Amino acid sequence: MTTPTLSNEVFNASQIHLGVLDEFIAVVQRKLSETANPFARDSLKDLLASLTEQREGYSAMIEPLAAAA
Repeated sequence: MTTPTLSNEVFNASQIHLGVLDEFIAVVQRKLSETANPFARDSLKDLLASLTEQREGYSAMIEPLAAAA
């Protein structure tokens, strides 16, 4: 596998992961707005922070790949 192909594979996989994270983040945000339970809200906020951090990691990884394309 050549480097450009590998870069394309990583870029494509990262885009898929970003899409899944975006969908999951939207679900968590919706559940957070629907939930009054303090414990559940804290748990959802923690989950949202983790998902947002993961999303930032994927975004940082694909930016150089997108620029090279």
